[in-house]
Amino acid sequence: MTSDATAARLDRIRTRFARLKELEAEHGFGVVLVDGVPLEPFPGVPEGAFEVFRIIGRIEGSHFRFGQPAEIGSPAALQARSDNPHDPLGPAVSIGCELHSVPPRLRDEIDGGESVSLDLEEGDVYHIDPDDYVFLYEHPDEEVDIHVFAPDVVTFFDEYVLGDKYPQVVDTILGPGVRKQRVRKGRFQGQYADTWLRLLVTAGIVS
Repeated sequence: MTSDATAARLDRIRTRFARLKELEAEHGFGVVLVDGVPLEPFPGVPEGAFEVFRIIGRIEGSHFRFGQPAEIGSPAALQARSDNPHDPLGPAVSIGCELHSVPPRLRDEIDGGESVSLDLEEGDVYHIDPDDYVFLYEHPDEEVDIHVFAPDVVTFFDEYVLGDKYPQVVDTILGPGVRKQRVRKGRFQGQYADTWLRLLVTAGIVS
């Protein structure tokens, strides 16, 4: 059952997502915001994921894409996922990826770069550097830096995608210098190059 705190977060996600769609339509930064679709809960997916992705289908800015993983569309889709029993991190699905490293002309062909993952057993949302993951895979008894953003997917979208902690995602995955980059010329000269960050600033969510 959804707690009062989770329900409040979902209401905030719903309200902010609608507001950000309005602002994007007004300013035309180039951010893509797609509504979620009806989803029926089933076992094997952390609580809250279905609720979030009923609201949000996809958010895509210049630097990141977040959205519903295909695996939670149905029990059959989840069962069809490639499950590696030797994965040192256990079963997870990608709910986001960075696009900064992918040239715009190739984004229809390449899904994206480093992922933001939802742990299907623990429910937390995390990122691990690909080199650290390879090291951990080869040395499962060693420790590496795994950055846990939030204990659940609702908190992650509330605070780290649609909230004021989004810059922490940028700094963690892309490095702090990327967040500070500005548009050099044209209509948006002087504004943040990261179009999602620019939209959050316009909405007054990030200062």
